[in-house]
Amino acid sequence: MTEDRVQVYAYRWFLLIVFMLGNLSLQILWISYATVTLEAANYYNVGEFEILFLSTIFMIVYIPVSFFATWFINKFGFRIGVGLGAMINGVFGFLRVLAGPNYLLVLFIQIMISVSQPFFLNSVSLLSANWFPESERNTATGLSVISQLLGIALGMVLTPIIVITFNLEVMLLIYGLYSLIIGILFVIIARDKPPTSPSITVKKERTELKGGLKMLLLNKQFGIIIIIFFVGLGAFNMVSTYIELIVVPRGLKAIEVGNLGGLLILGGIIGAVLMSTLADKLRKRALLIKISLLVAVTSFFVISFASTTVMLYIFGFLLGFGLLSVGPVLLEYAVDITVPVPEASSNGMLMVVGSISGILFILGFEGFTTPSGDYFPALMVLSVLSLISFLLSFILKEVKKEGI
Repeated sequence: MTEDRVQVYAYRWFLLIVFMLGNLSLQILWISYATVTLEAANYYNVGEFEILFLSTIFMIVYIPVSFFATWFINKFGFRIGVGLGAMINGVFGFLRVLAGPNYLLVLFIQIMISVSQPFFLNSVSLLSANWFPESERNTATGLSVISQLLGIALGMVLTPIIVITFNLEVMLLIYGLYSLIIGILFVIIARDKPPTSPSITVKKERTELKGGLKMLLLNKQFGIIIIIFFVGLGAFNMVSTYIELIVVPRGLKAIEVGNLGGLLILGGIIGAVLMSTLADKLRKRALLIKISLLVAVTSFFVISFASTTVMLYIFGFLLGFGLLSVGPVLLEYAVDITVPVPEASSNGMLMVVGSISGILFILGFEGFTTPSGDYFPALMVLSVLSLISFLLSFILKEVKKEGI
């Protein structure tokens, strides 16, 4: 039996778009303070660390909530699982503007918004497996990851423009209304799965599995993926959170910081599109992982020494390409090498690892600078860790699947 005998539905693309819009909203709410750290600190009358913590809390909350979200999604399915996350994100995203300059109240709201995150992130591969044929799974997963990157890019680029043009409260209102509208829309249109399976592979592999966590931890290939995710996602979260503090000592101004953040994500978006498409066509995921990591390593080393805006722009773009293009390929590769563990379990495990590393990197590198305030020492450590990940990627082997 081949894939062209298995029915697929056009509705899959509509569902994917709405899922992407919800994911985009979540990422905007996460990163919305990163490029206006100093302005937000003045508005809430707190220090820079307290503003950085508004982003860091997403990674802290993700760790315990992810296990519940994975269980909830596996038990109740995509529609109810992600629907719950979409409504939490929408309601509390809107409530954020009502908190005013009360930092403790905003922190509580950020914690509640962060609760919705694992319901989205742990469902990326599940949506692809439920609705898309094997030949489109990397593309669908790539588009989901791209929505995360696009949300971060919009949050970085638009936030300083809105805050400078209007004020911080207007920014919170715009993002809050958007998150609420998308949350309601998702609940209305979401479906768990199509009437018939989109792929013979899904029919063979899908199973409810006990002991899935043990199978993940005993899988050596998956262990390498965990290390790569630990370094890559942790490094990205650290750079995204500290971006203003990293580049302002090198002469960049607020708008230029936003531009750099946008270029970082633009590189990731282009890379994710390219690598996901190549993964579907070439079936060479291990090779593509190596290429992405090589680009990331090179970019990190150059950025560590870069002092001009042009160099930071160029290699910021390439860093995003390297770090973020590998994401969707890694997620689908992890699903393939851990069959029959459910997709939400493997995705969830990787995201938990990335959250842990994000916390460690953000807190560990706080103030890890030269006497002049340059984050050169932190960037060099990230460069070396990325090099180690690249070398470990040579252990990964290509996966061959029946019927493909």
